[in-house]
Amino acid sequence: MHLSLIIRFYMQFCFTINTAEVGLVERGGKYARLAQPGLGFVCCPFEQLVGRLSFRVQQLNVTVETKTLDNVFVTAIVSVQFQVLREKVYEAFYALSNPTQQITAHVYDVMRSELPKLDLDAAFEAKEELALAVKAALSDTMTGYGYQILQGDT
Repeated sequence: MHLSLIIRFYMQFCFTINTAEVGLVERGGKYARLAQPGLGFVCCPFEQLVGRLSFRVQQLNVTVETKTLDNVFVTAIVSVQFQVLREKVYEAFYALSNPTQQITAHVYDVMRSELPKLDLDAAFEAKEELALAVKAALSDTMTGYGYQILQGDT
């Protein structure tokens, strides 16, 4: 009986946050504080751990199919590496419900606007320029949402 009470207490009031992560705690439905790695506590029923964000580098592979200037359909795979900015955890959690979907949309926009201007040979030669265009477009937008774009490769 005592063991079940201890387990119940732990499940309601205690939580752990892994290294390279941060937890977000809300009090009464409003953001209250960040929970740092290690053992954490909430004051139930007023507070609750609503989410966790990882500071690890994440990679998203986006497949884009578009037509080149010489009417050849090309399938390009764009790899985007990104991570949450430590100073913008609030924005990263609350601003976007699906950051990978937002990144994917920006990659589509850039690639579908740049590749049709090039013929097939020029598209292969412009690989670095395309990667820089993707990174620049993503960096401008995603920094405001709490994400840093580390690399974009085509």
